[in-house]
Amino acid sequence: MKELNWRGIDLNLLLTFDALFRLKSVSAASKELHLGQPATSYNLKRLRELLGDPLFERQGNKMQPTVRAHEVAPKVQQILSIFTQDILPAEQFEPQNYTGQFIIGVSDYAEQIFGPDIFDTLQKLAPQSKVLLKPVDSANCVTLLEDQDTDLCIGVFQELPNHLNTTFLYREKHLCTFDNKVLNTKLPIQLDTYLDTPQMIITANQELTSQVDSTLEKMGVKRNVVLGTTRFLTIRRMLSGRNLLAVMAEMVGRSELIDDDLVLCDPPIDIPDFDIDMVTLKRNANHPRIQFLTQLVQNLIQDKVRELRLIR
Repeated sequence: MKELNWRGIDLNLLLTFDALFRLKSVSAASKELHLGQPATSYNLKRLRELLGDPLFERQGNKMQPTVRAHEVAPKVQQILSIFTQDILPAEQFEPQNYTGQFIIGVSDYAEQIFGPDIFDTLQKLAPQSKVLLKPVDSANCVTLLEDQDTDLCIGVFQELPNHLNTTFLYREKHLCTFDNKVLNTKLPIQLDTYLDTPQMIITANQELTSQVDSTLEKMGVKRNVVLGTTRFLTIRRMLSGRNLLAVMAEMVGRSELIDDDLVLCDPPIDIPDFDIDMVTLKRNANHPRIQFLTQLVQNLIQDKVRELRLIR
C-alpha cells in the first residue's frame, strides 16, 4: 500500500477529499467548497497521483469511495478537526442573527412529543431561522448526517460508526394503556386479563409481532394481536370505547397524544427499557452552531420528560 505523502498535501486537497468522501459528488463538493468544478476535479487528480489510487469511482450519479479512500478518510477528518477546533479561533454563534436552517432527524413519536417545544424555542431565540424535521431510524441516521446536512438525529440507534457522537437523552420504558370503562379491570392489569384482551401494536416493520411476543413465548404464553399500525396518532381513537389494549413507550402514553380517558399502568411482564439518544458528527462537536443546537435540544427534551413523568 502506498503511504500518504503528507509533504505534497495542502489544506485545499484535504478539504476536497473530505467533501467528496461525504457528498460523493464533484458538483456538490464544489458548491460546498465554493470552487469551480474544474478546480475540484484538478484537486482530485492531484490526490489520486499522491495516493496512487482512484479514490472515488463513478457509479451511476455518485462518486463512490474506494477501499483506500475509506482507509484515509479517518486520518483526513482527524487533521481537519484539529485544525478547525484547536488552531482556528472559535467563532461566536449569534442565534438572533442566524438566517439558515436547523435540520433535525427525529423519529415519529419524538417529533410529536418534542417537536413543538423545539420549534417554539428556536423561533424565539433564532427568529430568522427555519426548522426542517426529517424522519430518522438506525438505517438512515448516518446518511442523514453525512450526506444531507442534518445537524443532529434523535431516536433509538444501534451499532453506529465511531465518527459519530452519541449523547444519552433519557431511558424509555413501556406502559399499558386502554379504556377501562370498557375493560373494567383492576389496576395494574393482571397477566390473564392482559392475555385475554385483544391488542394493537405500533409496528415499524409492518409485522404483527414485537419483542413482547418473544418474551411471552419464553413464558409459554401468547397474546392476541388483532391490529397493527405505524402511526402513533391512531392509538387514541382506536382504543377509546373498544375492548382493546396497547403497550407503548411511556412518553407517548403520558403525552397529549393519548386521551385522558385512557388509563396507564405497568405491563404484567418485564419488557426491556430502551435509550433515546442524540447523535451528531464528531467533527462538528466544537462548531458553535451545533453546540448551541445540541445543548438546546438536550435541555428541552430532558425537561419535557421530567414534566411528563410528573403527570398522569
